[in-house]
Amino acid sequence: MKKVIIVFAVLIALLFGSFMGLWLWIDRDVKKNITIARELHPGTPEDALIAYLQDPTISPNNRTHVAVWTLGQIKSQKALPVLKGLYKDDPEGKTCHGRHNVVICQYGLHKAIMAIESDWYLLHQRLNK
Repeated sequence: MKKVIIVFAVLIALLFGSFMGLWLWIDRDVKKNITIARELHPGTPEDALIAYLQDPTISPNNRTHVAVWTLGQIKSQKALPVLKGLYKDDPEGKTCHGRHNVVICQYGLHKAIMAIESDWYLLHQRLNK
């Protein structure tokens, strides 16, 4: 019985540690992406990311990985119309497969829109305050 309790406690600790590690990794990447966007487009994090997303001088691949993903993580309601304007109803990203150097990823847009519209609490709500 004692071994079962120890194994259970270790599993809980590993699960908690994994969750915290993932949270810290996402948090670090969100902050890094905001810094990248603000270097080119000063302003609030949300405004800088939206401007970065709309900047045609930046590769679509970078706009997807920096702006689209981060706007989804921070659940930016302000960016929702912009993201929806770029989205072509392709949740699987078939139209952009292998073309991320010329078009913004439709699958990434779909995930960001779903994250923003969901009621599920994401970790970066505090950035919208």
